[in-house]
Amino acid sequence: MLFLIDYENVGNAGMKGSDYLNAQDHVIVLYSEARTHMEQRALENITASGCIFEICKLCKTGKNALDFYIASRLGELVSEGYEGIAVVVSNDSGFQAVRDYWEQRAIHKRRIVLSACIEDGIVSGSENNERTVELRRLREKLAIGSYYSNYAERMRTKAVLSKLFEGTPYENRIEEIQNMLEGKEKSSKVIYLSSLRSFGRKGGLEIYHKIKASDVLQ
Repeated sequence: MLFLIDYENVGNAGMKGSDYLNAQDHVIVLYSEARTHMEQRALENITASGCIFEICKLCKTGKNALDFYIASRLGELVSEGYEGIAVVVSNDSGFQAVRDYWEQRAIHKRRIVLSACIEDGIVSGSENNERTVELRRLREKLAIGSYYSNYAERMRTKAVLSKLFEGTPYENRIEEIQNMLEGKEKSSKVIYLSSLRSFGRKGGLEIYHKIKASDVLQ
């Protein structure tokens, strides 16, 4: 994806999602004397991603000057053969005109996404890849009460397992045991087979019998 970032407009808030950039991306930060500093973590995320990274500083101030820079740079890249999704990161509604031009009047229609930050652009771009799926999962809204109830139950189970296997060869593998118990099915047969598969016959039997004799599944 191509990200044209109106940094004068969005500031550090617009860099949210920079940790999800990858080597296939192209990031252009356009800025002016109004904003010359960016959080170190965002800059390090960009460079660590391996993406194409460039900056463009406004030469002379003027009304909507950076907007014209962004529109011009986008035109340059398209003329050079760029055919992917382009994300304009800005809160300026004027960029809708740029989107309309490329989507309606260009010989080859281009997908232009307008977003307030990098993360929004990735999600709106709807690419079929892992980062899009992961971001959509993280942005899903959950009921706070239900989430906390599940959290509290997990903490209860962890405490029971820690006490149950204290002093055994498995006291450092509590997380593995707990993950095994938190599968979609909690039947004795499923837990038995999972225990054997994960810890071998001897260890699996020992773990299974300890779990079976405890109240961990209550």
